[in-house]
Amino acid sequence: MPPQVQPPPRLLLGATLLFWGAMSGNATMGLITALLIEGSNWIRFRWDFDHSACSRAWRISMILVIIAGALIWLDGDRYTALPKLMVWLPILLLPLQFVQSYGLRDHMPLNSLSFFSELHRQRNRRLGLGDSVIHFNFGNPYFVVAIVASSLGRNADTWIFLPGLVILGGWLVFSRVKTRPFALAVVMLLAGLIGFGGQIGMSKLYDWATNRSPGDAPTGTELTVSKTSIGSLGKIKQSPEMFWRLKITDGGRVPRLLRLATYNRYKHISWRMELPESMIAEMEEDEDEFTNLATRELTAEDPYYLLREQTTTEDLLKALPAFRLRGAIRAEDPLPLPGDTATLQRFELDGIEANPLGTVRVFPKRAIIDGTVRWRDDAVPEDPPWPEQDLEISTLERETVELVAADLGLRDLPTTAAKVARIRAWFMDEFTYTRYLTIGRARFGKPTAISIFLTNSRSGHCEYFATAAALLLRAADVPTRYCVGYAVMERDMKRDEFVIRGTHGHAWTRVWDESKGLWFDFDPTPTNWLAAETVGGTESRGFADAYQRFKEDFFLWRNRPANRLGATLVMWALGLSTLAFVGRRLWKSKLVVARDAAGNPIPPERITPLHRLESRARRILGPRPPGVTFAVWLRGLGGHCVPETDLEEALEIHQGIRFDTRPPQPSGETRLQALAEEIGARLKRAKPRDRTH
Repeated sequence: MPPQVQPPPRLLLGATLLFWGAMSGNATMGLITALLIEGSNWIRFRWDFDHSACSRAWRISMILVIIAGALIWLDGDRYTALPKLMVWLPILLLPLQFVQSYGLRDHMPLNSLSFFSELHRQRNRRLGLGDSVIHFNFGNPYFVVAIVASSLGRNADTWIFLPGLVILGGWLVFSRVKTRPFALAVVMLLAGLIGFGGQIGMSKLYDWATNRSPGDAPTGTELTVSKTSIGSLGKIKQSPEMFWRLKITDGGRVPRLLRLATYNRYKHISWRMELPESMIAEMEEDEDEFTNLATRELTAEDPYYLLREQTTTEDLLKALPAFRLRGAIRAEDPLPLPGDTATLQRFELDGIEANPLGTVRVFPKRAIIDGTVRWRDDAVPEDPPWPEQDLEISTLERETVELVAADLGLRDLPTTAAKVARIRAWFMDEFTYTRYLTIGRARFGKPTAISIFLTNSRSGHCEYFATAAALLLRAADVPTRYCVGYAVMERDMKRDEFVIRGTHGHAWTRVWDESKGLWFDFDPTPTNWLAAETVGGTESRGFADAYQRFKEDFFLWRNRPANRLGATLVMWALGLSTLAFVGRRLWKSKLVVARDAAGNPIPPERITPLHRLESRARRILGPRPPGVTFAVWLRGLGGHCVPETDLEEALEIHQGIRFDTRPPQPSGETRLQALAEEIGARLKRAKPRDRTH
C-alpha cells in the first residue's frame, strides 16, 4: 500500500495558475487552466488512471515540451529560448496534473516519469518481481513549476509579483504547519523583505548583463563605449557562428566593411562616444543621443528609411549598389551597414534610430530581419568632425604618437590621402598581425600598450592598428574616429551570398577628407589578417550553418502574411483534432463517483487489468449474457486459447482486489498486470470461436 501523500491545499493551484496568467501576460489561458484543474473539486467525473496512464501523460507532456522548444528556438534568439519555454511549462505539463486531479488516487508513481524506469518496471513484471516505488502528488511540483514560470513572465518585474509570491508561499506553508502561526507570519514577512531586496538586485544584475556585449560578438558592439582588448594578454577568441547573410542584388558591388558602431574619444584602452557640450545642451533631459530616422514612400506601405534627412525623391530613384541583409537581432542592437549607406527598405521594424556618429540601432518586430540596403551615396550619415573630440590625443600617448608622426613626416604631406597611404605602407612593411597579445597594460608610469605597439612590439590585432592609425592622423591634424563591425570576406559560391561570422569582427579608422567634406573608411590592418581569420570548412561548421539558415529562412517564411494564416490553421486543426480524440476517449471511459461527508470522492468498484480485456474476450466468447458475472463469463476462455492455470490465478487475484476489504498488495497487482498482458496477447492472436453449434 503506497504511503499517504499530502496534496496542495484546495484552490491553491487555481490561484497560482491565475497568478501565472497575470505575470506571463496570458490571463485568459491562466483562467481556463485554473478552472480545469480546480473543477475536480465539484465535477463527479473520474478516471482510473493507472501506472501506464501516468507514463502516457508524461510522454505527452515531454512531446509537447519538445515541440514547443523547437518552435520557440526557431522563432527567436537563443538567449531567450529557455526562459520562454519555462514560462509555458504550466501548460505543457497540464496532462500530468490532469491525471493527478481527475484520477482515483491521490498519488502517482515516480518511476512513471522516466522511460528507463518504465522499461525496468516492465521487466520486473515479466519476471514476476515487485517494484519499490516512490509515490508523490504531482500537484506539489506543479505548484513550484507555476511559481518559477511566473517569475520569468513579462510582468514579473511589477510591484505585484513579490506580494503574490509571498501570499501563495504562505498559503502552502500554513496549510502544512499548524503550530505557531504568529512566528510563521513573521518569517514570511522577513522572507518577503529579503525577496524584495533580491528582486532589486537581480534586476540590476540583469540590466548589467544584458547591456554588455555578447562574448562572441565583435568587441565594441555596445553603442556608447568600446572596451578594447588593448593591454590584455592571451589569444583573442571569436565565434565562428554565422551572424548575417548578405546577398548582392542586380550585380552590384559588395561592401568590404560593415559598421556597427563609431566612437571618437580614446582613453584608458577604451573608445567612447562623446558629443560636444553645445549639442548635449540642446537635447532634452529625457532623450539620448539617438534620433528617429526620417522615412519617405515611393509606394504605399513600403517606406524607405533615410540615413540623411535631406534625401529627395530623385535620390531614391538613383541607381545605387544594393544588397539584401538577413540575420538575427535584438531590440536596440546596432545594424551592420556600410559607412556610406543611403537608405534601408523592407525591414520590418518598430523603430530605427541613428546617432550623430552614424551608428544605427533598430527595434525589430521579430527576432529575424531581412531587408535591402542601398549604399555608395555621395554623402555620409554622420556629423562633420568636432575638433575637441575628433583631434584629441590622450596625454598618456601624446608624446609617443607625435614623435612617430614626426618620424613618418605626416605633417609635411599635402593631402589626407597621402597621409593615409604613408601609414598604410608603414604598417604593411614593418608590422605584423596576430591574435596572440603580448603587450600588457601600463603601470606605474610605464609606456602604454599603444606606445609599446608603435615603438617596440609592432605586432597586434586590428584594435591596435585602428587605434594607432586614428591617433597618428590626429597628430597630423586629420580628424578621425574609431569603428567596429565586420569585414565582408567569406563568399558562399553555392548560394551566391556572403556570410558574416563572429570571426569576421573587425576594427578600423574613419577619416575626415577636408577636400571632399566626407568621412571615409581606412582599414590600416595589414591585409594578411584576412587569411588568418578564414574559417575552415569542417563538417560540424557546415551542419551548424545549415541549421542556422533553415532556422532563419523558416522563421521568415512562416511570418509572411500569405503563409501565417495557413500555418496557424494547420496548427489549430492538429491541436483540435488531438483534443477531440483524447476527449472522446476520456468521455467513453469516465466514471461517476460519489462523495463522502468531507466532500472527498468515493471511488467506484475496483477496476482491475482483467476488465480491460473484455472487448477482446467478446470476440471469442460473444457478448456477456445478462446475470452472468464477469469472472464466470471469462472462465469460458479456459482450454480454448488461454491456459487454465494462468486464467484461474488471474481470476483469483482479480476477485481478491475487488472484494477483499484489506488493501491490495503491490506484488499481487504486479502479478495480475503481467498475467493480463499475457492473456491479452493470446486473445489478440486467437481466432474467433465458431458459435453456430
